[in-house]
Amino acid sequence: MRKIIYDCDNTFGLKNHDVDDGLTLFYLLGMPEIDLLGATLSYGNGTILEVQQMTQKLQARLQLDFSYYPTEKAVDFLVEQVNRFPNEITIIATGALTNLARAQEKDPAFFNKVQEVILMGGITQPLFVNQRPVTELNFSCDSLATEKVLLSQAKLTIMNGHMTAEAFFSKKELEDFLEAAGSLITSDKLRWIADSLQSWIEWNEEIFHYSGFCNWDMTTAVYLERPDLFSQEEYQLAGEQANLSKGQLTLAQQSDYLVKMPQKLLDLTSFNQLVIQRMVQGLTRSID
Repeated sequence: MRKIIYDCDNTFGLKNHDVDDGLTLFYLLGMPEIDLLGATLSYGNGTILEVQQMTQKLQARLQLDFSYYPTEKAVDFLVEQVNRFPNEITIIATGALTNLARAQEKDPAFFNKVQEVILMGGITQPLFVNQRPVTELNFSCDSLATEKVLLSQAKLTIMNGHMTAEAFFSKKELEDFLEAAGSLITSDKLRWIADSLQSWIEWNEEIFHYSGFCNWDMTTAVYLERPDLFSQEEYQLAGEQANLSKGQLTLAQQSDYLVKMPQKLLDLTSFNQLVIQRMVQGLTRSID
């Protein structure tokens, strides 16, 4: 059974803030054949305090069975688990990479003992969503930490902003998700989820003028289970990443830093069908 640590900046339920970390957590809880060791909390979508508050609220409101570790405990947890299970843990990281960089500072061999790291973040050119320019968030909010992770020689897969913008979750997908979950969770839980997602769609309608949202972070979890839903490009990173303050990756023709970086989501319909199925399954993973 594959062991996973999810390092995230969850703000699900916080008005006008991203929901995709929370949805990715639902997915991971519903994914068969993995052992979610815990979620370590970072920042980006919100402050450290907001992320901690909303993760606590999400777990309490939905009674989900997972352990989470706030910033002051996250690094110790990462190092302890990787040393307990060397070469068995995949880390999915969808926020600032501060925790991972600090784990390497505490244990210089940290990344040598990680099976794989799957990141959401980075751009290679200006990023647009529905023709509106968007600033990169995850890699830029702690660019020094990002560079340490990118050049760590870990086995890296990067789900960049261009590809993940294709992971569009529409009002129709929301209706299908709520219908599928409706008979399996309580009405109070369903109402809170529905209100949170509808509020986020309304924000996106105002800002980006479309009825849905980019399910950016979800691509990391789906890639873990169904890499065939993505193209399989590989790139080499330059040994100096001078533009990470803008989230921009610097590529090279030849270097020691080879990464996987899919450029296309190949089947959005299958992607969203799987997302809905796994999220519904994850929501049934309640605390006894």
